[in-house]
Amino acid sequence: MGIKIIKSLYKSLSKIRLLKTNKSIGLICLVFLFISSCTNLPNKSSEKVSPQTKPLNTVKRENLDLETKKPTKVVNVSEQKQLLDRYQGFNTPFEVSQYKNSSKAFPLKEIGTNASGITWDPYRKEYFVIQNNTGILYRYDSDFNYLGRIKKVGHINNDTEGVSFINGHSLMIVTEANFAHRVKMDDDTISDGYYYGEANVQLSGRPKKKNKGFEAVAFRLSEKNRAARVYAGQEGSGRYPEAKMRVLYYNANISSGTYFLSSETVKIEEPFDAEKAFSGIITDLAGMVFDPTGKSLVIVSQETKKAIQVNPETGEVISQLKLSGAPAYEGVTFGPNGELVFISERNLIQIYTR
Repeated sequence: MGIKIIKSLYKSLSKIRLLKTNKSIGLICLVFLFISSCTNLPNKSSEKVSPQTKPLNTVKRENLDLETKKPTKVVNVSEQKQLLDRYQGFNTPFEVSQYKNSSKAFPLKEIGTNASGITWDPYRKEYFVIQNNTGILYRYDSDFNYLGRIKKVGHINNDTEGVSFINGHSLMIVTEANFAHRVKMDDDTISDGYYYGEANVQLSGRPKKKNKGFEAVAFRLSEKNRAARVYAGQEGSGRYPEAKMRVLYYNANISSGTYFLSSETVKIEEPFDAEKAFSGIITDLAGMVFDPTGKSLVIVSQETKKAIQVNPETGEVISQLKLSGAPAYEGVTFGPNGELVFISERNLIQIYTR
């Protein structure tokens, strides 16, 4: 390659001489032609580059494309399971017969008289105790330190008997006028000091025996293949044949308003014959509460001083507990640690633990 270049330069120089051009011009041209010839040489290093060779800064994406992110597994926890988790001391399975009187009954001095129902609200972490003939709700913390009270307004009957938590924003109240009332119980209501009935459902006509109407109410959350329900219990009495125990329920997904039996808007169901199911076991029904799993209903009897655990669909009695330590049991609830807490006449609190 070098010899060819020299020969080319020599011929060019000869031409310049033939034209009798100045030697300096010839030299300049010689240099120019040499430089041009060098720049036209092929790039040997580039010829050795394989067409499959990739630049050094190329990111190998094959492995990245094969990588797939595992989708985050979303665990759907039911409301009932979330509720159960709020009762840290409650263990399953359980029977009420396992409970024992753990302490002496003590009074709630803030209530003058007629404490008739109690519920522990696991969402708000406080007890609500309802007073008969006034409808006043008294609030207590988990150790029964007094927190305040809320008065009723509106058309709720004064004969308020039972109370149940729902979801931390509302409560259920039942009266012996045989109405169940859903009432708002949030921070604003507590701050105002007054509550009223948002959804009012007539459960039955007036009781055949005066003062033997509905005394108990309990709320059960929805679960797989199971609707949220409000259960209510009519008192009955072993002393008066015309006074009958009854357990009713209705599905809880109703909007605000007042629903009379005649409207047939809310379907009232009676899942079993309470008189027959409880025959020879209890003679009246004073209070009720669902256990934290929502699987069984605990009912307290004032006349027979018993708590019974029943299947809410059939009325089958699963377990029984004889009560002592207070004169007349009016209501029952599960406390924050799964204990059974009873309210009795004379405004006494009686606690049973396992």
